[in-house]
Amino acid sequence: MPSDQGGGEELPQYRSVADDLRSQILEGRWSAGDALPKQHQLQRRYGVGRGTIQSAQQMLREEGLLEEGAPGRAARVANRTTNLQPLAHHITRAFAARHVTLDVWSLTTEQLSKAVQNQVEAIMEGRRRPPESITVRVLLPDLVTSHPYPRHVDDPADPRPLQRLRHVIRTYAGALEHSLTLLAERGLVEHVSVAIRGLPTIPGEKRYLINGTEMLTGYYWLERGQMQNNPDGASLDVLELRSGDLFASSLAAESASALERARFEQVRRWFESRWDQVALPLTLGDQG
Repeated sequence: MPSDQGGGEELPQYRSVADDLRSQILEGRWSAGDALPKQHQLQRRYGVGRGTIQSAQQMLREEGLLEEGAPGRAARVANRTTNLQPLAHHITRAFAARHVTLDVWSLTTEQLSKAVQNQVEAIMEGRRRPPESITVRVLLPDLVTSHPYPRHVDDPADPRPLQRLRHVIRTYAGALEHSLTLLAERGLVEHVSVAIRGLPTIPGEKRYLINGTEMLTGYYWLERGQMQNNPDGASLDVLELRSGDLFASSLAAESASALERARFEQVRRWFESRWDQVALPLTLGDQG
């Protein structure tokens, strides 16, 4: 198992273990539902400690390749045919293409930014082949409209929940833009385009159009929660948007129906019309 990747920088052990296990899973050594060797067996195989194995398996869980763990049970390969996989799983597959395209409509880019960052790190460390081009367009709530949510339950006029949302949008959209731009600056990907625009509304659902052939859809609902870490030390009771599973459909599948293709085309037209006619570039510099 290699311990370094060019440039003399040593690859973290858990990433090397995860890379090897991932390759074996994708090559079909283990099928969906099969148990991986027990942790002590993997420790002996790779010559590492228990914590390294646990970190590697957690990385593969986040990619949707392993089922969620259970105490006392060996890690098992997830059923990758299900359409309820984490976003990181779909982004990992997307970056295997020669030309990566992502059109996104969501409340923030928190999950997307983290998933893309994992791929960027893998490319920079030489653990995966870089695509020839990456084109990303993201639609987010704008940073000037007084969106109805999140809001303070007892004082809807309180500006702090909306200020927090704007900060989160700026933070993760900025991280997404930075990590992808870095690939171009380092000469690792020939063409990188990242454009982020805002709409004067908040989403009722989130959508990801991936490489022109895959669509992910998730839904937001309202839920009461606590907003912590305010500058004044207060804890606010807020009504905010939460989301859950992503439902996937693919035009690449032989079973894709005419109805699925029509639905995909309508979502594409929805995105293009708002991108071209309504959305405005988002200024990501933190303005409070």
